Amino acid sequence: MYLAISFFIGVCHHIDHVLRYDHSGWPFRPEVTPFTYSFLVYPLFLVAALSRRYPLFRITATALVFGFTTFSHIYFETPFDQYRTWAEGSPVPSHGIQHTLLNTESQTAGIMAATITVLLSLFLGLALWQFILEWRRGEAVQVTA
Repeated sequence: MYLAISFFIGVCHHIDHVLRYDHSGWPFRPEVTPFTYSFLVYPLFLVAALSRRYPLFRITATALVFGFTTFSHIYFETPFDQYRTWAEGSPVPSHGIQHTLLNTESQTAGIMAATITVLLSLFLGLALWQFILEWRRGEAVQVTA
């Protein structure tokens, strides 16, 4: 359940990145940026969702998504940075493009963007914890020959 919620929140977070054009990248801008590589989380989500019989794959995939997501939003683009882009405009030069594709400054949108980021890490952490507990209790589906 937590993984499915995390997936939905992650899609919302990527939409936010696209809307904050300065914080996007290929395929929505010509430049390849860290945003471009962030799409690698979706195959990891797939591994986590489909690896019920292999709990360590599930745990590893979820831990990677949780780790990369949380690390990126602590050290590279904090929820405060996301808020500020929406509320005040981006400090990054936008090459003639508006700071957001919606061409607006909105504290509400900033609060929503920051909240989505925090919820993403929270639910990924809960999914990871759930998978670890299932593995420790032996609740993973057993492969029978």
